[in-house]
Amino acid sequence: MGDVIEVVNLTKSYGTRRGVVELNFTVREHEVFGFLGPNGAGKTTTIRTLLGLLRPTAGRASIFGLDVWREAPRVHAQLSYVGSDPGFLGELSAGEQLDLLASLRGLERGAWRRIAERLELDPTIPVRKLSRGNRQKIAVVAAFMGHEQLLVLDEPTTGLDPLMQREFLALTAEARAAGRTVFLSSHNLQEVERACDRVGIIREGRLIEISTVQALLAEHWRSVNLVLAAPAPPGSFEIANVEVVSARSRDIHLMVRGDVNPLLRRLGSLKVVDVSITTPDVEDVFLRYYDGQSASPDDLATRPQVAVEVPR
Repeated sequence: MGDVIEVVNLTKSYGTRRGVVELNFTVREHEVFGFLGPNGAGKTTTIRTLLGLLRPTAGRASIFGLDVWREAPRVHAQLSYVGSDPGFLGELSAGEQLDLLASLRGLERGAWRRIAERLELDPTIPVRKLSRGNRQKIAVVAAFMGHEQLLVLDEPTTGLDPLMQREFLALTAEARAAGRTVFLSSHNLQEVERACDRVGIIREGRLIEISTVQALLAEHWRSVNLVLAAPAPPGSFEIANVEVVSARSRDIHLMVRGDVNPLLRRLGSLKVVDVSITTPDVEDVFLRYYDGQSASPDDLATRPQVAVEVPR
């Protein structure tokens, strides 16, 4: 597979304000590449530069072998884009807006209907009356309704409820399976974990790591609280990547680093009444790069728990 996006020493500055500095990365054909960072890290500046909306201060970037600045119209013809704060024509209905966008791309009227139904978007409501989340749905539908080989998505799930976020992830997986390439900018680690093959982490305008999602998460701890039907036999949790924080009769608090499957296999031999798991969030990931270390088990032990009820 070749590279769809190639970025070499890409720098964009705004005079005295920092933009992005000497970015180097590639996005391979048929992969979902996550671009992870907090607000203000430089994600949107990078995307606007890739789209030819901003001229690079130094370095270069190409998409499908085309220079993103000098050949921007040819680049635009081969990609779909979702912005984090899309704007539309308020007097049109959602369906009319999507038909307009479809006609500009040579698509037939109603090309959007199947995806709009999946996202529960009412096409009859005027755009000006739609909520923030429903306006975002228009942008997501517009991106996925075509056949462009590259999708550039900048915080695409902003304003979507959890069910619609799940549907977005399904659309992303289907796009990848169809041979399309996805560049997904996000500050939501769980979204990146579920959708992406590789991830680049940007901090204060600089790309500080490119890694597979599995390798990234393997460096971080998960907090697990258990309630057992009976006290566990001695040595039940002597597992290489598991640390016992506390064990009080039937109540067990564990920390798990990386792969949780060894622990899950062990739990299959015990009668579990209840379990709650805290997965690493974006703050935990960035702590490693800001402070030079991963979050400690004690740090994560204080985070709110997500309860999962187990049938008795």
